[in-house]
Amino acid sequence: MGQVLIRNVPDETIASFKQKAELNGRSLEQELRELLEANKTFTTEERVAVSRRFLARCTTVQPSLSLEEIREGLE
Repeated sequence: MGQVLIRNVPDETIASFKQKAELNGRSLEQELRELLEANKTFTTEERVAVSRRFLARCTTVQPSLSLEEIREGLE
């Protein structure tokens, strides 16, 4: 598993997450791990934004997607 070091986090932010961790019966590290895990997937809006950014970078003609393929991408 990877590790992440985040610099310059305000003391108030750390204190807030420490309180949340205590309320949830977890360590600060576990609380932050849970937060990251809960937010790892893209929302529908984020997927659309990523797709638009990708398509904007492509100068060649893109193949058309079927309605089924579009719906599949939004799930």
